[in-house]
Amino acid sequence: MTSLADKQTQKLLPLLEQLAGAVEELLLTGLTTASEATRVALGLAMQEASRMQLLRLASTLRIASEELGRFTRNAVDFSRKRLMFFLNRAWLLARGLARAIREGDQLLYDRLLWTPPNVPVARLEVVTVGVGKKVAAGAFVAFDFRLRTTAAAKLPSGELPAGQRLAWSCIFPVKQGVELPPEGFLHLPQKQKFNASVFLDRKVVVLDNALVAVDEFGGGRISLKDESRVTTGDPFTEWARFVAWQPQPALDRLARHETSPFDLEVEMQEEIVLTDWQIGEPELREETGQAVYPVTAGRATLDAVVSPGIEGEALAAALNQLRKKKSRPPLAGLMHYELCRLVLQPLAVIEESGPKYLTISDKSIDRSQLLKALKF
Repeated sequence: MTSLADKQTQKLLPLLEQLAGAVEELLLTGLTTASEATRVALGLAMQEASRMQLLRLASTLRIASEELGRFTRNAVDFSRKRLMFFLNRAWLLARGLARAIREGDQLLYDRLLWTPPNVPVARLEVVTVGVGKKVAAGAFVAFDFRLRTTAAAKLPSGELPAGQRLAWSCIFPVKQGVELPPEGFLHLPQKQKFNASVFLDRKVVVLDNALVAVDEFGGGRISLKDESRVTTGDPFTEWARFVAWQPQPALDRLARHETSPFDLEVEMQEEIVLTDWQIGEPELREETGQAVYPVTAGRATLDAVVSPGIEGEALAAALNQLRKKKSRPPLAGLMHYELCRLVLQPLAVIEESGPKYLTISDKSIDRSQLLKALKF
């Protein structure tokens, strides 16, 4: 748990005040005042929030900055509703967190963060069952690796069992003059001297001296410290261990959930695996530009969404290939609830030899562009 007595937390106060002031000015003067400087300010606040593990605030700022970029570019998929929602959400979080810090209200601070506490773990052994990809043109590329532990891991109190659901994310700013496909950024070194591409090798990845935050939904998120160490182990073959999924825990979570002004549909995400499923022809959702593939599994029908542009290019190609097959391997993805619909983000199909990551393109990477990115 982040303590309000921590010096780093106290240093956050000026940033929160500056962020709230910037949002207020933007809302008072109108979107016509939105400039590159405003986007830069939001981007810096997002990076600092990510560094301090304020993930709820960081994700809110990321989406607001992304939408503001669409406005300044006169993009056809710009949404005033989406921008106003996330700007107001950022303001509520900034003002609320600042108030909690000033008044020393630890309970309010923790409630607004909506983040379980980090605890140290000496060693984690994980494999990747799926990868999410987000591309904000001209701003950043982000990857979210969905992992499973292959062995139990000791915690200060208790342990993480084998098969525990975990996630690790990385984000890369996009610099002018560098023309890399999104997957190229995975070959750039992390601070801990490893490349994120190791998570795609279908091998056991060993993380030493890391942090893990286990949530109330049965999952968790990994954070790496400067002194953390990431290495690859043996090829993994027991993928059938991670195919089973039961819907009852998801139904139980829905029954317990209490809504709040901060709710986002994706915050009620479920990692699911469909073993007997069909996929139909996609339709274009005009308000978002997304292609929507109907996926049926038993009595359930889900909307498998594919983002437009380079972000969804690999996924669309993979789903179109799967439509042509008579039999399909189990499909792993993230499901959330939106406007009375089950929305699915497909991540991988789990074949006997291991997962095929649907979001990851197999296009070759220009080494000269990779070297240029390394110089940054």
